[in-house]
Order: sequence, then C-alpha cells, then structure tokens
Amino acid sequence: MQTDAGERSVHDLGGVTGYGPVPHDPAEPPFHADWEKRVFGLLGAVTSATARRPGEFRYALERLHPDDYFKNGYFGRWLAGFEVLLDEYGVVSRSDLALRMAELRDVALLEAGRRDLIPTATSQATPARRVAPVADRNPASLPPDRPTPTPQRRTVRRELADPPRFDVGDHVVAAAPAQPGHTRLPGYAENKLGIVVKLHPAEVLPDSTAHNRGERPQHVYCVGYDAQTLWGDEAEPNTTIHVDLYECYLRPADD
Repeated sequence: MQTDAGERSVHDLGGVTGYGPVPHDPAEPPFHADWEKRVFGLLGAVTSATARRPGEFRYALERLHPDDYFKNGYFGRWLAGFEVLLDEYGVVSRSDLALRMAELRDVALLEAGRRDLIPTATSQATPARRVAPVADRNPASLPPDRPTPTPQRRTVRRELADPPRFDVGDHVVAAAPAQPGHTRLPGYAENKLGIVVKLHPAEVLPDSTAHNRGERPQHVYCVGYDAQTLWGDEAEPNTTIHVDLYECYLRPADD
C-alpha cells in the first residue's frame, strides 16, 4: 500500500492513504447546491469554446493547484478548470475574471452587512494563476501517428488497419510514462503484472491530443490486475481491478 502521493498528480490517488474514509450515501442527490447545477450546465458551453482536443479538459483539472482541486468538491474542480481554460484560450483573462469575482463577493458582503470583511486588494490566488503549465511533451516520446479514415461523427474512436498486438489472456506490464504530462495510466498499475481480459475499439491517444501532438490512435485493452498485486497482502483477496489501457503503454510480461 502506498503511503503518500509523492510526485504523482493531484488526481492520481489510487492506493494513497491519509485522505480519510470515502463517504457513501445511496440517497445522496446529484447536486448539493444550485451553483453545482449551473457548473454542470456550463460544461458544454465552456468546452465547445476551449477544450477542443480529447483529454484537454481532464488535463486542465490535473494541473490545478491542490487547493483548487480539493477544496470545493467535484463541481468546484470543474469550475476551476473552466477558469483555467477560458484564460488559456483568451476568452476571459484571469485579471478580468478575478475582478468580476471580487465584485460579486463584495456585493454579497455588503448585502450581509459585513463591509469589514471586504479586502482592500483583489486576490490574485485564482486557479488560472496557480495552475501548472502544460508540459512540453516531446513527440519522440510518443508512438508514431498513423492515418485513419475520417469518422462521420464526432468521436474518439478510430479504425486501425494494423491488428492488435495483444489478445485476451496475454500477460502484460505497463511501464511508467517517460515524460510528465497527461496519461490514462494510473500510478498504482505501473510495472505491475496484468492480464488482458477484453479488447476495446481503437481510440485517439489522449497522452498526445491533450498536448496538441496529434491523434496517434491506439488499440485499447481492458487489463485485469489482482488486487493483492496492486496493493499488497492487505488488499481484499480474490478481487480483480480492471483498467482500460492504450497499447503503447504495454509490453509483454516476459520481455
């Protein structure tokens, strides 16, 4: 069992301890406040004007400062990601956004009779100012791009002429990424033995598209891992964890 996040990104917490129990309420509503509904409604509008490439929105969330990632829950994380993308695409500058948020805060404080809480200067600690930059991923660290038929609708799926390298039942290992940046390989599965249990349709590679390095489509596999292989003897026995992984992550276990 891993005990801390180390150099892993804020989103990659599988196997990391110290965050307390995960609360579960079967009757929990999908939204806890009206502002969460508004954030959900904004998703399509913001991403249609900004995150045009697969993986880009998720990578924006992964680059958030830990305070912005954790402090306001799931939809607060989305909202922080919106701010980052709107600034990076030049739709709304971080300065204009900070000023507008300060205006709304001040109005609310005045209405509550708390003028004493209004700060004398606008806070610059916004998600767009604290976000980590997009990693400059070297194309040489990625698999080569290859032409595929143009899909007739918007989709991440692609038709590859090359057959899959692996088949159901093959034993595989996924190596750690060679460079920092967006990936769909969770840290807990790096260099662990798994078995291919299913083949999925091929897709564009988000490790590449999130960095604007082309589609580089890959075959996709569902890989099964024994829980004790991932977490050690403390893990629940006779339990399999399934992870969908791109072909370029994998190598035969006997290599």
